[in-house]
Amino acid sequence: MTSTPKTAARLFLESLGDAGVDYVFANAGTDFAPILEALLEHENDQNAVPEFIICPHENLAVAMAHGFFLASGQAQGVMVHVNVGVANALCGLLNAARDNIPMLFASGRTPITEQGRLGSRDNFIHWGQEMFDQAAMLREFVKWDYELRCPEQTGAAVGRALAIARSEPAGPVYLSLPREVLAATANPEATPQAAAAAASPSAPDPVAIDRAAQLIAAAKAPLLITSRAGRTARGVAALSTLAEKLAIPVVEVSANYMCLPGDHEMHAGFTPAPYLQDIDLTIVVDAPVPWTPSQVGPPDDCPVIQIGPDPLFEPLPFRGFRSDIAIKTETAAGLEALLAAAYVSKYLDQLTIDARRAALAPKFAKARAARRVKAATPGAKLTHGYASHCLNQALGKDGVLVNERGCLREAMEFTEPGTFFGPTIAGGLGASIGIALGIKLAAPERMVAAALGDGSCIFNNPVACLQVAVARQLPILIVVLNNEAWHSVKSSTLQVYPDGATAHSNHPPLTSLTPSPDYAGVAKACGAEGVKVCDPAALQETLNDAVTAVREQNKTVLVDIAIDMN
Repeated sequence: MTSTPKTAARLFLESLGDAGVDYVFANAGTDFAPILEALLEHENDQNAVPEFIICPHENLAVAMAHGFFLASGQAQGVMVHVNVGVANALCGLLNAARDNIPMLFASGRTPITEQGRLGSRDNFIHWGQEMFDQAAMLREFVKWDYELRCPEQTGAAVGRALAIARSEPAGPVYLSLPREVLAATANPEATPQAAAAAASPSAPDPVAIDRAAQLIAAAKAPLLITSRAGRTARGVAALSTLAEKLAIPVVEVSANYMCLPGDHEMHAGFTPAPYLQDIDLTIVVDAPVPWTPSQVGPPDDCPVIQIGPDPLFEPLPFRGFRSDIAIKTETAAGLEALLAAAYVSKYLDQLTIDARRAALAPKFAKARAARRVKAATPGAKLTHGYASHCLNQALGKDGVLVNERGCLREAMEFTEPGTFFGPTIAGGLGASIGIALGIKLAAPERMVAAALGDGSCIFNNPVACLQVAVARQLPILIVVLNNEAWHSVKSSTLQVYPDGATAHSNHPPLTSLTPSPDYAGVAKACGAEGVKVCDPAALQETLNDAVTAVREQNKTVLVDIAIDMN
């Protein structure tokens, strides 16, 4: 219970602070008036409240909360302006939802009353911005949504929201805040402050684990496919140990994280296609799309084990992948339980494991060496693979890369947990720079880079991102792999029509981004450093210098690399 009257806005700030939220990434509007007043009241108050960070675009605000969680494991807050702010944030929210990133996403709601209350409508836009159901815009992207009805609910609503967001499978939640309610004073005798802990993760079911372990122990040619096992360092360790002890090849497919160190003897690359027809067991570890059924798949008689916090990926409307055993569990705990149970199984044959290792490890080592040589070989023109390799070299072992359809994953090698973050399954472009800034805010000692194509760079609202990088002194490296086109549009067309007109066109429609903006000039205009590279011979030194400027001079640097896709 609170003993002194407080507005809902003030209770909102204090409740966030009590719940361990350090930052609210905000884009303000007319609905923020009570929040601004409450923030100023707190300047001389001992109660801890989150720091509000101005984000000049709503998508950037969500991306920074996304990145902060990736680096810290701590859910943060986002607040935007009524329905128009929510609309601008939807792409980032979809990314966060599909990647299970917890955050409390809040927005104002246009004042409900036309007169008679503190906070009633006083601007012509308040009529135009009201909706019948504002939350309908994002209801598919959040685990829970609610509109605050009275100030006495504030603490309980914030606690419930964050508890649900943090519970596995994690994800965003939404709280709508009408201006009159934020401005209203709560009855101090009816303001609960009950704790609201996140639910503990599901423990792996022993019966299902035993069944899966027996299949693994009896398999002659198993294959493990993952996208997200590397979400935690414990997950990387558990996967590494399982793969090593049982000699199970691992494919990282469309990986969101570095799941298995690139130099691991059982790392089988980044596509399952070469192996699927010859396997007798598929282990899918937190991978929403382990293969593309229209192109390839395991044999009809090959059992499939699905394991992860949400092994059936329930928020996806349709997903028809086979699942003989589905184990709902925190990924690391599930992998550890599988390994322990496999050793208990009477089917485990060490001779089979040793033979599999002897056959596969040299093969995978040879493939890794070939990828390294191919990526490290410069050509007459700057290629996608060579640029990716050079960035990998410049970042070093401990550098962090947020890759938004920029670098070629197969041309790079990562060995440490938390050093690689790939695009989400949602494919919402415009997040990588903001995610990188969020990571840098949470881990200022880390070297952080964002790699993206020129089309993605435009989606990222680079001026907004660079303004925050400079204003907040968050030095990062931004690498634009610039082919002056939306190459992914052409590639997807060729997948559907491999011998069609697009295959014979040098300038397919709806793909050109010529003339290219001066991205380096944009960076300089925002107070950052910018440089353009067209010569393969100069690329590695340029990237090395850029990393040095970020690490040692605390400068944000944008490197625009002219990529030749022909």
